Amino acid sequence: MPGVKNQHYVPRFYLRSFTDDSGYLSAVRRDASGLKPVFRTKPENVCAENYLYEVRRREALGEDGFVEKGVIEDALGRIENDLASAYRSLLSYLDSGKMPKGEACVELITQLAFLLAFLIVRNPKWLNEVRGNAGAHSVELLSSGFFSDEDISQMDLAGYGDEFEAIVELAYLDTALFRLDKGAPLYDLLVLLLDMDCLFYIAPEGTDFVTTSLPVHVEWKDESDENPCGIYFPLSPRHAVVFRQRLEIERCVSISHLADYAVDSFNRMLMNGDGLWEFLIARDRSKLERLIEEYFDRV
Repeated sequence: MPGVKNQHYVPRFYLRSFTDDSGYLSAVRRDASGLKPVFRTKPENVCAENYLYEVRRREALGEDGFVEKGVIEDALGRIENDLASAYRSLLSYLDSGKMPKGEACVELITQLAFLLAFLIVRNPKWLNEVRGNAGAHSVELLSSGFFSDEDISQMDLAGYGDEFEAIVELAYLDTALFRLDKGAPLYDLLVLLLDMDCLFYIAPEGTDFVTTSLPVHVEWKDESDENPCGIYFPLSPRHAVVFRQRLEIERCVSISHLADYAVDSFNRMLMNGDGLWEFLIARDRSKLERLIEEYFDRV
């Protein structure tokens, strides 16, 4: 999709699950000055940045001055198509109140864990830190002789002879977003999640889970712990999941119905516990406004 300018870091299939019957979601934006007014919008208009996944040439200017334009966005789109199908299946099972058995259950939870990890590694506030290391690393690689004469010749032939830093940045993005090798961020997150219990929750009628542009809340028992004890993720207005440190040898997979106050607690936890989200999102505007009023009452 080389023509895509507005590139989402939260998949639209996920955002659409939080829309109302008219196809709109309610959202509030947060910047350095605080929370802005609530507004209604289409999923296309939030959780996206222009050319987010493009690597700009260092020696060229203009919107077409990119290295391998569209290649990352295209790969992300193919992954999203697969995840969207698994996501819809999971919500259908949760609506029925029971998960599939055996390998089908394992596969569904694996896809869910991948979705959660995928959302983390592609968030721009995290990803920009990763790609920001490209300049210094490219200098190190050039001085160390990492690029052979043949490598340099091939880059010259491809028109990238003066684009070592951009090539390294592209490699950083590829590693962060797609690699499933030990030590790569996506792989390490998957290993962590797949070794945890998986607890699904269903909200009662009249209550909704809200989400954010980084819809993950992570908790540790102790600051010295290497791994978190729990990771919360809202799946839809009706469903949520907690990955929790495993209590038994066998992984626990369960579905529970929550009380109203528990849904409110999860929503406040997601809203207040992370400084990385830009948008707070809900299906119901009145519920979102109530959550924000409670937030201002506390501060």
